[in-house]
Order: sequence, then C-alpha cells, then structure tokens
Amino acid sequence: MDRMAFQILWTVATLAIAVVVRNVITTYFRQSKAFEVPTVGEGTEDINALKRRYVHEADSLLREGYEKFKNNIFQVVTPDGLRVFLPRKFAHDLKPFKRHEASGMKALADRHIGHYTTIDHESDIMLGAIKIDLNRNLGNFVGDVQHEVAHCFETQFPPCDDWTPIDLHDKLLRVVAQASARIFVGYPMCRNEEWLECSTKFAQDAMIGGEKLKQWHPWLRPIAQFFIPEVTRIHNDHRQAFQILLSELEKRSKESESTESTAHCDMIDWMQLRAKKLGDKSFNGKELANLQMLTATAAIHTTRLAIIHAIYDLAARPEYIEPLKREIDEVTKDSNGTFRKQHLTMIRKLDSFMKESQRLNPPSVATFQRKAMIPIELSNGFRIPAGTIVQCMTDMLDEAPAEWGDPYSFDGFRFYKLRSNPEDVNKFQFSGTSYDSMQFGFGNDACPGRFFASNQIKIILAYILANYDIKFEDGIVDRPKNIMFEVNVLADPTVNVLFRKQRKMVH
Repeated sequence: MDRMAFQILWTVATLAIAVVVRNVITTYFRQSKAFEVPTVGEGTEDINALKRRYVHEADSLLREGYEKFKNNIFQVVTPDGLRVFLPRKFAHDLKPFKRHEASGMKALADRHIGHYTTIDHESDIMLGAIKIDLNRNLGNFVGDVQHEVAHCFETQFPPCDDWTPIDLHDKLLRVVAQASARIFVGYPMCRNEEWLECSTKFAQDAMIGGEKLKQWHPWLRPIAQFFIPEVTRIHNDHRQAFQILLSELEKRSKESESTESTAHCDMIDWMQLRAKKLGDKSFNGKELANLQMLTATAAIHTTRLAIIHAIYDLAARPEYIEPLKREIDEVTKDSNGTFRKQHLTMIRKLDSFMKESQRLNPPSVATFQRKAMIPIELSNGFRIPAGTIVQCMTDMLDEAPAEWGDPYSFDGFRFYKLRSNPEDVNKFQFSGTSYDSMQFGFGNDACPGRFFASNQIKIILAYILANYDIKFEDGIVDRPKNIMFEVNVLADPTVNVLFRKQRKMVH
C-alpha cells in the first residue's frame, strides 16, 4: 500500500471513529432517566428479560402495571431505557398543548428511531397539505380512488375463480399504495410502476429497518445501521424518488407555461403552493420527494393494517358480511354501485364494524403519545422534562363507558346502535377522536390523516365485500391472535385468507 492510499484510509477510519464516538455520546445523553415512580418488574434480576417482555408482550406488561399501580404513573424497562406510561386521565392534561410544546409526531419518530430511518422529518408544509388541503378535497376523490382500487384488484390479484389463498400483507400493500398515490401524485403518475415500487420499498425499509435496528443496544446502533440492508437502502430510496418525481415536475413546469394549463389537484400541487405561500426558499424537488415518501409511509402502513384486521374479523365472523353488503347495495343503488362523496358517511354499519375492529385491534396499545418539547407539569404535580416521551395506556378495555356494553366481546354494530340516538348521530365514527376513543390520538395533535384513512379503508373493504367471498383456510376456526412488537399491534402475517370471485346473477 503506497503512502497516499494509507493516508486516505487512515483519514476515513479516523472520521468513522469520530462519528461513532459522537453518536455514542449523543445516544448516552439522550437516554431516558429514571423517575420517582414505580417500575413494572422492579426487583427482577434479569433486566434483559424485562426488555424482551416489552418487545414481545408489551400488552400484558402494561396490563400488569395498570392492575398493580391503578390510576398511577409507572415506568417500564425497554431496549431504549425506561419509558413512562400514564393513566388515560392524564390525556386531558396533555390535550391542550400545541405540537411545538408536546408533539405526537416527534414521539412516533423517536419510537421508530427516526433519526436513522429519516422519518423524524417534520414539516409545516406537509402538515398543512394533509390537515387542510387533503381533508378539504377528500370528497372530490371518492370516484377516482374507487376507480384505482378496482384497477388494482383487476391487475394485481389472481382471477380467484375458485378459493384462492391471498397474502393480504403483500397484495394490499400495492392496493393501498396506488389508491393513496392517486391523491398524492395524481394520474397517471399513480400507476407508475417505478414510483409505486419506490414508495412501498421506502415504507418497508423504514419500518422493517427500524424494527431490526431496535434489536441492537442504543450504543451500538451508530455502527449496526451499516449492517442492516433496509437501513442502508433508505437514502438511496430518497434519491430514487427524486429522480422519478423530477420528470413529473418538469412536465408540470412546461404545462404551466401554456395558456391552456389547468391546476392539478393533488399533494404535489398543494405542497408547492404552500411552500410558495410560506416563502420557503429551501423547498425544492428533493424536499418534495422526501415529503412524498414520508406521507406515503404513514398512509400505507396504518391503512393496510386496519384493512387486514377488519378482513380477519369478517372471516372470523361471517354473519356480518350479508348485512354489510346489503347496506352498500342500498346506499349505491341509484349510482349503479359507484360511490358518490356523500355515500361514505351513509354506510354506518361498515363504519361501526371498522371502529369495533380497531377498538379490539388498535395500531398500538398506547396510541396517545407525546414528546415534551418544553417542561410540562401534570395536574398531580408530576414533572415531565423536555425531551421525555410519555404514553397513555389506551387499550384498557374495562375503561370503556358502561353504555357501550360488554367491552370484551366483539359487537360489529356496537357503534351503529349507539348512533341511533338522534343526539349521537354524529358521534362514535371511525375517524372520530374522544377521551374514550384514542386510536387516532386525542387533542391538538391527533392524526391529521384519519379522515383520509377512513375513506380509503371503506372504499377497499366495500370493493372486497361487493366482489369476493372470503374465508380462512381450513383448520383456522378462530380469529388469528395478534403479534406484539413493543406497543405495536400487528396482524399475523403467516395467515392467508381465501378469496373467491362472486358469481354475479344475470337477469
């Protein structure tokens, strides 16, 4: 090895060591500190056993803490240090804080180690485009999304002339991605194979890569990230997204010069207009591509998972299928089976079924979470230092109001019946948030995309109900048990559901 090559190698090695040391020191000072509250499993000699319990049995671990320290704050041991959990009642204390004071998105990003997976990128442009522009225009996209869903099932699903096993985790990934892309990047970009592959790949790389990296000790993650394929691919995913999006942006730029050009109604246009309105000079094509990837990731994972949970519940309880189909047929009878924008608010039985499925199979057993961006003092005097993540236990079913009925049984029309009271007709909706329903969060920083998710799920489930018969494979009698990964509730990915195309009656 010549002297020049040796110097270069030595410089690179020194820089690499410096980066690792810096990250280790940063990680150390970012570790959560112990609070003067009880710890679940306190006195256990094997600390790693407690960490493993949190990873694989967080639901039972939190239940243990809930029953032992009733209505009191406690902490649990996690691979990332101690994590504070609050009784539901403290959600009222945190509800009024603005997101720059107590951030749900920052808490989520930290939980998924977003500084490695790039999902910790918060943007006022993205938030405004979702919270205002997307929600304002949702009704205008009902027909377009329904059309994309039909196209997806026709082109991506097998014929299903007879009972055919379907891997829902795989097939619905494409359906949700394309249906979402219709609003995010418009037509025909929403059918661009490269774009769909890139957005779904990034979503999987960010989530799976984050899960794999979390299995390493925090001090080792600065090094371990380079040995996890999904994490190493993430920055390339961003570069690829920009390259694919660039041609669309150039095409739109040329169109804008024409006197006959018309405005696009999609997330690309909304984000560009918001950046211009805010005078954000740093906003460019790369930033737009990054925000598109992040938006797609949020939409794909939560929506796909909710649909899979609902399909598992339908297959386990087939008695709900016919009433749901009749409701859809009745609502769409004057539009030849096609949804109009007002129809999605009229299919209340399906909305109720979705809400009940989500109540028993939430995305997380602690959906209300905040990262304190400023020091916060709760009503009982407990002080949350800036930088601390706290979560409320939102999956304690016995805390449900008495008028809801038995909280442990599955009643698909529970919320449909509750809405039959005239004063409650607009309550108990799938997309609604309240003290008793925090699946989408609660307060100022509740999920801004929940109305979008509700529409997507309804359209996809309605298509399945109208076109397929479904059942579990032989041997599966009860609904498959969920799998826990930390506080996340996942549908069993090893289960296939059998689909068969319905025989349409010819008159």
